[in-house]
Amino acid sequence: MKRILGWMQIGIAVLATAVVGPAQDVKFTADELNTITVFRQASRGVVYITARTSGPVSDARTVDTSSVSEGTGFVIDHEGRVLTAFHIIQDRDEITVSLGAKQVAARLVGTAPQLDIALLQVDLPKDAIFPVPLGTSQNLQVGQKVLAIGNAAGMGNSLTVGVVSAVGRNLDQSTVELEDSFIQTDAAINPGNSGGPLLDSAGQVVGINDAILKNAQNMGFAIPIDLIRSVLPDLIAMGHPYKPMLGFTGSEVTASMANLFGLPVKRGFLVEEVLPGSLAEAAGLRGGSRMVALTVGDKPYMLGGDIIVAIDGKPFISAAQLARMLLGSRPGQELRLTVYRKGRTIEVELPLEKMRMEF
Repeated sequence: MKRILGWMQIGIAVLATAVVGPAQDVKFTADELNTITVFRQASRGVVYITARTSGPVSDARTVDTSSVSEGTGFVIDHEGRVLTAFHIIQDRDEITVSLGAKQVAARLVGTAPQLDIALLQVDLPKDAIFPVPLGTSQNLQVGQKVLAIGNAAGMGNSLTVGVVSAVGRNLDQSTVELEDSFIQTDAAINPGNSGGPLLDSAGQVVGINDAILKNAQNMGFAIPIDLIRSVLPDLIAMGHPYKPMLGFTGSEVTASMANLFGLPVKRGFLVEEVLPGSLAEAAGLRGGSRMVALTVGDKPYMLGGDIIVAIDGKPFISAAQLARMLLGSRPGQELRLTVYRKGRTIEVELPLEKMRMEF
């Protein structure tokens, strides 16, 4: 971080000399110089993405806009890998990346639909590739300055500046992995910004711009970069995130659910079914034995089984917590589950196995 901040300070000093000469009256504040420097450095690695569905259209003279998606991405390494949002390339089979005046076809390396991210790769000369450094989203503070660069409404390399408005936000219809994880910002995010970087004042990516609220203003949302970092090696190596089969199913325990069924704990994960022959069965995890239907037509609850109250020593908060832990896990690791069973807590070691390919 010290080296990065040193680079930023040198960049600001050089920029101040370049734009504020002795013959000019224009003066910039330190914050303005920081904004200009971050933009000049990062924008070189921000790309414009067009994804199409190949095939004939009704009229050769018109463009079938329903088969075209547009958005933003950014280069992450000198191999030409580009991060973007999955929903931009979803169901598309032709992807074009524009970097300045250059337009090249992109290859799809991997996807993580549950995180709404996709990894592309382009072939460009090394001297034309300017990776945008990845930072961390772990210590983001409300009020912290952030910058968004993207192709808002098709207008390339548009910059907006704002602050972190909140962290740990949840959006309707988000996947369990993204629950309570979004970064909220008032830096303007518009259609076309999706997939672009959200940067801190050091010029590092802290999130990927992903969503807006249609009926609100100045409320944009970004996926934390730390969550994305956890699956990048898998996307490069396998094309998808590692997702082990745990061998059990169940329901998240809430206070209302605990009161309704008279459960002994107010928060945790109720193990309802343990799959025969699974590692969970071998580890000794126990499912329920009493079946209680709450809604006609819905799957009934299986009560009486183990309740997971902590994972690797951390109190169980939500199913999203478990889902995100699994994203960063590897085959051969063990999950240490603290389980409430018949009036006492015990430890269950659950090994993680390789993914099974199912077609």
